[in-house]
Amino acid sequence: MPKTELLKKSLRKQLAAPTTTLAICLLGLLGGIAAALIIVFFRLAIEQGAYVVGNVSHWQQPLPTFSRFLIPIIAVVLIFVLFTVARSRRVRMGLPYVIHRMKQHYGMLPWRSTLNQFFGGIIALVAGFSVGREGPAVHLGAAASTWVGYHVETPKNAIRTLAACGIAAAIAASFNTPIAAMVLVMEVVLREYKVHIFIPVMLSAVAGSLITEQIFGLAPELAMLHATELPNTQLAWVVLLGVVLGVSGVVFKRLMMDVMDTVKDMNLITRLMFAGFITALLAVIIPTSMGPGLTAIQQVLQHQGELSILFTLLFAKLIASAIALGMGVPGGLIGAVFGIGAVVAALFTGVVNQLPLSQLLEFDTFILLGMAGILAASIHAPMAALLAIVELSRSVEIVIPAMLVIVPAYLISSQLFRSKSIFISQLDLQDLPYQIAPVAVALQKTGVEHVMETEFKLLLEPTQNELLDVLENSSNQTVVVMNVDEDNQPSYRLVSYDIGAGDSPSLSYMPITGIKVTSTLAEVWDELSGARRGAVYVFDQKQSEPCGIVTWEIVRRALQRELS
Repeated sequence: MPKTELLKKSLRKQLAAPTTTLAICLLGLLGGIAAALIIVFFRLAIEQGAYVVGNVSHWQQPLPTFSRFLIPIIAVVLIFVLFTVARSRRVRMGLPYVIHRMKQHYGMLPWRSTLNQFFGGIIALVAGFSVGREGPAVHLGAAASTWVGYHVETPKNAIRTLAACGIAAAIAASFNTPIAAMVLVMEVVLREYKVHIFIPVMLSAVAGSLITEQIFGLAPELAMLHATELPNTQLAWVVLLGVVLGVSGVVFKRLMMDVMDTVKDMNLITRLMFAGFITALLAVIIPTSMGPGLTAIQQVLQHQGELSILFTLLFAKLIASAIALGMGVPGGLIGAVFGIGAVVAALFTGVVNQLPLSQLLEFDTFILLGMAGILAASIHAPMAALLAIVELSRSVEIVIPAMLVIVPAYLISSQLFRSKSIFISQLDLQDLPYQIAPVAVALQKTGVEHVMETEFKLLLEPTQNELLDVLENSSNQTVVVMNVDEDNQPSYRLVSYDIGAGDSPSLSYMPITGIKVTSTLAEVWDELSGARRGAVYVFDQKQSEPCGIVTWEIVRRALQRELS
């Protein structure tokens, strides 16, 4: 066997184990680099596209009225043409879709949806739709990293880890927030904390952050905001802001989900044209409605204390974001809610500062708190919200106030209004399953190559006496019989003593099916759980050449270890 084949098999066997190995760390790093480079191209394309449409100020200065109306219309036509050329039967992208694919398909994403996400996300963000770039980033990062794993025949349990690595690297490369990227993966996408996944995810997040620093510089996304330490006398206002943000998050979610529910039976071109036309009208009437959420923060800073303008901006961003996201424009939700949270906090600060206070509320700090609170209320990821704001602002002074604003915002949303995470609500509305049985969750972590029996006995059409001799001398080895049918196709049966046959030596034959060596124990469970006995054979390149056996007893023991 060539050395390259031996090396590949050794690597694959390491990756099949549910532990932190050098192999998964190196492969996760490679996948993270691939994801980060894709995001770099994505960001550069958005920047160049902005100059092409004449948006040199990144939506801080309004374009001519005709351009503001025409650009969203042209954009949705281009997006429709893109989806049509890609022959996509269903347009499903972004973070909710990635959560679904992580649970049901180990994070592997169809190439058509990935192309749609890359080019569609660029078009939507260049055209000024009120969406964020983190949705496309998550999708593209997972696709790039799993592509690396797929092409080296990585086991599916490791593919899932690579998808998590790609997502973390992509978020870190988008916003230079490696810690928040790691926690977002664990808290929102995987919804579990496992050390053997956390270590390679951490490594890939660092890679993504370093790559983006080299190309885009060290400045954080919210460098224009300077947080200061709040006096204890203002902490009550922080808690009250959290209550307001919790209600605001629920209102935005309800608005967006109502839009999704209303248009879910419309065909694609109708939905996109509606989104483009409404966005275009808003852009003509309220120019500040254009652009992602982070551009709204710039507008908030320019109009501090101007309550009428801020109310108009809040209305515009609520409608523009709900319409774009609810009607299927490719883009992310987190960027949109950041902008809404900033405007809500600006209004809150402006209103409170008109009261006879001994010390005015600090504007920049409360804007940051508004972003943290509404993110926690919307996606139900309090730790990710906290760390995102700390990293985006590069300020540790914000930690205690951010905790105080996140807690009431989250509790108001989840407990008072019984609201689910907006991502989970999207999956429910789209009938995309995201929950699997705890047994499957446990067994998905282990590849069959890690536990399969390789020293089994394989016999070609033996006689019964030959079988009896082998069974007597097999030393507890599994015995498999291969038969060849009229079409020269092999079939395999597991052979054992029939314990119900009394004293006479009788044999029991059980047909067994084959699974690929990259499969996980969850797939073996699916095959054997009905009978609670038997086995499957494992093959590498050719289905007619078994390289291992996984019995029901092996699966049962692995499950006990994982759940203990």
